[in-house]
This record gives sequence, structure tokens and C-alpha cells, in this order.
Amino acid sequence: MGKFNNLRNKIADNLEIPNDVFTDNFELKMHGNKKVIIENHLGITIYENDEIEIKTCEQNILIKGSKFKIEEINNFKVIIKGTIKEIIFINKE
Repeated sequence: MGKFNNLRNKIADNLEIPNDVFTDNFELKMHGNKKVIIENHLGITIYENDEIEIKTCEQNILIKGSKFKIEEINNFKVIIKGTIKEIIFINKE
């Protein structure tokens, strides 16, 4: 699988597009502790007022806090607003 990912990274570089769009990598951006943006996700597995879990190819991202709301969601990106207290990366086995 490593050789395949290296090939995809090289193709993305040659086409001058971001690697995370063409590969299985996700991108996580935070705006303080009030907003998180996750790009290249595979969906939401848990959605509660104080906990949200986002599925990605390699691992899941568990976000803990309070007053969570989904500001935007589409096939590529999810934007979550609320008070973020903790982000945990859960490796898939």
C-alpha cells in the first residue's frame, strides 16, 4: 500500500493539486477552540451535543466538548462549531 500512496502523491504533485484531495489523507483545521474543519472525511459515526466522531480512511477523529452544531457538511468537508475541549485520533485495526 505504501508504494501506491507514493505514486498517488507524485501524481498529485505533478498535477499541482493538493495531496489530500488525491490521496486518503485528511486535513484538520482549527479556529481557536470554537470551530474545526475536516476535509477528506468519510462521514459522521457519532453526533451528540458533547461528542462527534468523524470517520476517515486511516483513523477516526473523536471531538469532545459542548454545544456542537454542524455548520456545513458535504462529500469533502465537514465544519463543526461549538466548544472544543479535546480531539482524539482513534487508529483503525
